[in-house]
Amino acid sequence: MNRAKEPPQLQVTFYTKAGCHLCEEARDMLDDIAAQTPYELTEIDIRSNPEIFEEYRYRIPVIIVNNDTLLEGRIEFRDLAKAFQLSCF
Repeated sequence: MNRAKEPPQLQVTFYTKAGCHLCEEARDMLDDIAAQTPYELTEIDIRSNPEIFEEYRYRIPVIIVNNDTLLEGRIEFRDLAKAFQLSCF
């Protein structure tokens, strides 16, 4: 088998909670990104863990790409696309 080696998939962590309109907007943007490039998404409801809640309660939505790029609060699509190294259109 001589398949081209695929680049490793991006790991994305998304901290969110129900009823957060900024989180819903960020989730829609993540769906738009998914149409362009594959990634593995871990979605975490901050209310599931008191420590996570304390850390992120005033910052959500928070998106972390490959443990280094951090976007939070009011997220712009162009910034998210840049984190995924996509060219903006």
